[in-house]
Amino acid sequence: MKAVLMALGSVACLLLMQCAVGALHWYEEGVAWVYGRDLIPLAAAVVLLAKTRVSRLVVWLATMLTWFVMLYEWVRAVGLEAMAQEPLLYDAIFLGKHLFFLMSDLLGDEAVTMLWSVVAALVVSLALFRLGFGLMAAASRRGEWLFILSFTLLLVPVVHFAESEESPVTGMDTLADAKDNVAESQKVWESLQRGIDGELYADIASTRLKKKPRVHIYIVESYGRASLRPRIRKQYREYMNSIAKRMSSLGWSMATGLSEAPVMGGRSWLADATMLSGIQIRYESEYRHLAPLFSEMASLPGFFRKQGYETILMRPKDKARPGLELVNYFDYSRTVFADDLDYKGRPYGWVQVPDQFALGHIRDVVMPSLDAPEFVFAHLGSSHIPWKSLPPIMGDWRLLERYPRRINGTSNPQELDEKQVRFQLERFKRSDEVRVRRLRPTAANLDDYFKATSYSMEVVIRHVEAMEDPPDLVVMMGDHQPPLYKKSKDFTVPVHLFALDKKLLREFRKRGFAGGIQPSSWQKRIYHEGFFSLMVRALSKAEGGKGVKYRKRGNNKTKKKTDKK
Repeated sequence: MKAVLMALGSVACLLLMQCAVGALHWYEEGVAWVYGRDLIPLAAAVVLLAKTRVSRLVVWLATMLTWFVMLYEWVRAVGLEAMAQEPLLYDAIFLGKHLFFLMSDLLGDEAVTMLWSVVAALVVSLALFRLGFGLMAAASRRGEWLFILSFTLLLVPVVHFAESEESPVTGMDTLADAKDNVAESQKVWESLQRGIDGELYADIASTRLKKKPRVHIYIVESYGRASLRPRIRKQYREYMNSIAKRMSSLGWSMATGLSEAPVMGGRSWLADATMLSGIQIRYESEYRHLAPLFSEMASLPGFFRKQGYETILMRPKDKARPGLELVNYFDYSRTVFADDLDYKGRPYGWVQVPDQFALGHIRDVVMPSLDAPEFVFAHLGSSHIPWKSLPPIMGDWRLLERYPRRINGTSNPQELDEKQVRFQLERFKRSDEVRVRRLRPTAANLDDYFKATSYSMEVVIRHVEAMEDPPDLVVMMGDHQPPLYKKSKDFTVPVHLFALDKKLLREFRKRGFAGGIQPSSWQKRIYHEGFFSLMVRALSKAEGGKGVKYRKRGNNKTKKKTDKK
C-alpha cells in the first residue's frame, strides 16, 4: 500500500511539472496544461535507474532537461501569443532586451517587477523539479518493483488521455522542436558570418545622375493589400480614384503595383531596411548584424548621398530611451525624430504625433533650409494599431498643437491597455504563412483600418499639393500587411508612384506596374529587396543612361568573408 501511495505521489509530481511546462499556454482554447512527451522517458529513466551508481547523475540530468523544456515552452508560448509563430531562438537573444524596454514604456516600474517574477519562477521551478525527481528516485529505491508497477499503471491513463483525439492538451516533443530551432538559428547565423556580396551592386556605385530628380518616399504604416478585402474594397477604390483625379489635374502621371514585404503584421524596421539595402531581412538577428554595416554598404540613401543629395529620414515615434540608442544606421544627412518635432499637442495613437504635423514640419521647416536636391524617406505612424481616435485634418498643420492635451479629464485619450500591449508585441512576427488570427477582421476593425490608412494617405496627398516646388517623383506605399489575417501567404503592399515626368515611371511599368492608381495583379508583384535596384535603374534610364541591373530578389548572394563595401 505504501508503494502505491508513493507511486500516486510521484505521478502527481510529474503532473505538476507538466503544469509548470505549460503554464504560459493557458491562453490556448481548452488547454489547461501542455502534455510534453519528453518528461515521460525522463521520469522512467529516474525510476528505473534509481538503484544504480548513476542515479544521482540521472536525477540532475532529468531536472536540467525538464527545466530546459519548461524554459523553451515558455519562450514558445510568448512567441505564439505575441507573434503568431514559434520564435527563432537566435532572434530571442536580440528581442529580449527590446521587449523589456517596450514593456517598460507600456507598464513603467511594473515591467521590472515582472522581470524579477520570471527570474524567481525559474529558480523555484528548478528547485521543485530537483525535489520531484529526487522523490521519484527515493520512492523507487524503497518500493522497488511494486512501486515501478504502480507508477506505470497510474501513468498509462494519463498518457492515453493526452494522446487521444478528444484530448484538449497538446502533445509536444519539445526537445526535438528545440533541436530544429537551434538548427535554424545556426543556419541564419552561418549565413550572416559569410557576409554580403558587396560587389553585387558595383554598377550602382558607379552610376551618376545628371538631372538629379528629387525623390520622396512616404511609408504608410500597415497599408497592405488588406485594403482590397470585400468589406472595404468599394470605398477604398472610390477613394483612390478621387486621389488619381486630384493628382492628374495637377499634371502628375501615375503607376501602381504591389511589393512583397519580408514581414507581415509588424516589424516595420525590417521592411524599411529591406527596401533601402536591397537585402531581404526577415529576422531581427539579421537586422542586428547588418545594421552597423548599412552606412558602408550599398543602399538607396547611400546612393543619393553620393550623388550630392540631402538625405532626410523622418520617423516621428523614434526617441532615445535608457538602454536603447537612437542610431542613424543609413547615415542620412538629416534626421527628424520625435524630439526634433517637439510636438506639444494632444497625443494620438501609438506614435502620438499626427502624420499631418510631421509632414508639415518636413515641408515648411526642413525643406526650405536645403541647399541641394533631396531624397526624403518618411515613415508615417498614424495608421499604426490601435486604429481609433484619429487626428483631425487642419488647414494649417501647426493648429494641431492647439488641441488640449487633457480631454474629459483624461491626460491621454489613448491610454495604454492590454490591447495595445498585445499588438505591440505582434510587431516581432516573422513567418512564411500567418496561421493565427491576432486581430479579428470584423466589420468594425476593417472600417477603422480603412479610416486610419486613408487618413495617412490623405495628409500625404495634401502635403504634396501644398508644395510650391514639389519633387519629381513621389512614392506612397505600405511597409507590410496589417495584423488582420488568420491564414495568409499574401505579404504584398500597394506601391503608388506619382511623377511629373512620365519617363521616371517606365521601368516600373516594365516590371508589372499598372497605369493609374489601382494596384496591379499579385502575380506581377515586385519584392521589397528589389526596390533599391529598380529605383536606381528607373532614375538612370529616364535620363538616357545605361541603367543598372534590376535584381528582383536583391542581394541574396553571400561571400565567405564579410564584405563591408
